[in-house]
Amino acid sequence: MQNQTIRDIGKYIPFGRNIDNLFRYGTYKTHYQTLLRANNIREEEMLIIGTIARSGTHYMMLLLANYLAKINDKNKTIGPSDMNAIFPNNWHLHYMSYHRLPLGPFNLQEPKKPNELIDGIGLKEITRSHSLFQRIYWKKSPVLHLYRNPLDYAVSLYYYKHKKRLELANRCRNPNEVLKLKFGNYVAMYKSYQNAAREGKYKVLRISYENLIMKPEFYLTAVLQWLGHEPELQIIEDSLLASSIQNVRRAEKIGEVMNPEASNLVGSFINSGQIGQWKKHFNVDDYKRWKKAFRGHEIELDSFILE
Repeated sequence: MQNQTIRDIGKYIPFGRNIDNLFRYGTYKTHYQTLLRANNIREEEMLIIGTIARSGTHYMMLLLANYLAKINDKNKTIGPSDMNAIFPNNWHLHYMSYHRLPLGPFNLQEPKKPNELIDGIGLKEITRSHSLFQRIYWKKSPVLHLYRNPLDYAVSLYYYKHKKRLELANRCRNPNEVLKLKFGNYVAMYKSYQNAAREGKYKVLRISYENLIMKPEFYLTAVLQWLGHEPELQIIEDSLLASSIQNVRRAEKIGEVMNPEASNLVGSFINSGQIGQWKKHFNVDDYKRWKKAFRGHEIELDSFILE
């Protein structure tokens, strides 16, 4: 609370943004770089999967985990539990909790040692975060950004965060309410990565959830090549089969958990994964209203893959 109060006050004083950047740069030098060195990780060797929620974060992690495993053993199949063991760290929990600026603590948990399989594609760490693009902390790291059309995002988030959380207070009643609640966050997230990619100063690859779902072979190959690794086609194909929704649901039935941080979740981590499910929840007037709202922030709803 004290950290939040200081940040809130900073928004209303002259040069508040400069002060915030000063805090960020100071913690980058004194905390973040020190922590990475202590764990033998160079920034350039840390892939950060920075995503809008419900945009394929864990699917991409599972694809990468299966690919890494099959480089060493083509008969090995990775499920959710093994995936979380290979990629144990959440960036904003284990490396830099920027929400706790300026006083800290800056990592809420000590980083766990990543699996050595990651060395197979020339990295030392693959971590993830649902955070805004971090210009200071991520300036040397490859950042893979996944995003989703905002209407399907709202549907998926409704089921995941509200419909399947029976004990949650003040649950949203439908995806429209979810999008009203998360509109500002979605816009800020989307534009932060879009602007970073446009500037050309950072190593950012942006992939839509829809493209990943429709062409997973192409985009998994593209990610690996972007990282400087030339993939083997057969291992790519085997990794896709091993990472299917059907396999994940079978693993969940025997007790494996896709996201260990998802507390009080009733049912599967996956809703349907389908593109265009928003049509069951938003009518024409809803669509027009949200199109106008996003256009007000220079985001064209029609530019997304909607079905």
